[in-house]
Amino acid sequence: MIPTWQHSSPTRTRGAWPVWVALAALWLMTFAGQYWIYAVLFLAWAAYDLATGESHFIQRVTRRHEPVTYWLVVSTWILLSVLWLIYPSG
Repeated sequence: MIPTWQHSSPTRTRGAWPVWVALAALWLMTFAGQYWIYAVLFLAWAAYDLATGESHFIQRVTRRHEPVTYWLVVSTWILLSVLWLIYPSG
């Protein structure tokens, strides 16, 4: 039996190059001192979590089964994004 985390998904057919490009961009932006990229990243995570009703932080939490934890995680992503946009250099 294959563990659930090893199941193939539609994104696996494209290969890993989008991940490599995103990681390279993240490192380049970090070395260039452009920390606002983290705000964009956290907002993207929050949007994805809101669309799917689940979040992955240390473990999977769902809006349906752990609503308080789910909203705490999503709220944290949004708050961190706002803070990084207001105070981009820390």
